[in-house]
Amino acid sequence: MKEISEQPAPPPPGLSVTDESLYRHLSEHVSSEAEFIAAYRELAEAQDTPAAARYLIQLVLEDEERHHRILHEIVTAIGTGGGWGNDADAVPDLPYGPPDRALAEVTSRFLAAERADQKQLRALRKELRPYRDSSLWALLLELMEHDTAKHIRMLAFLRNHVGLQPNR
Repeated sequence: MKEISEQPAPPPPGLSVTDESLYRHLSEHVSSEAEFIAAYRELAEAQDTPAAARYLIQLVLEDEERHHRILHEIVTAIGTGGGWGNDADAVPDLPYGPPDRALAEVTSRFLAAERADQKQLRALRKELRPYRDSSLWALLLELMEHDTAKHIRMLAFLRNHVGLQPNR
């Protein structure tokens, strides 16, 4: 993961009042999270942290680091004019043009697979109920269900929006 400065970056010149406000707000949030992420990392690496706690904290830390990176990429996109630049550290904007039929077909197949996986995970978690107070297994499967729901949301967005002209 690219190291991100703990100090908020000043907004670049030329942003609208709305974009500058959003840029400042998100930059401050990214900066304030850096200390929080460091505290998670310290706890995950502490020798006296129980193994199960270290395992779960490491999963949280991975999510927090990804969230931190995504927020940084949004800030970068705002600073470069909404993603119109070629900055690899910026969230790309939705493309213009006709819908990409091949991508829509593949996305539909992925959606079907994720929905099937969602059902399987739910069934597996129910099978693991007897272990819910003695292991992390049921919790981890529940978290995987949440991830699968997130994947379904992202794929549905992709299927419905990629290639369509955004409303600006």
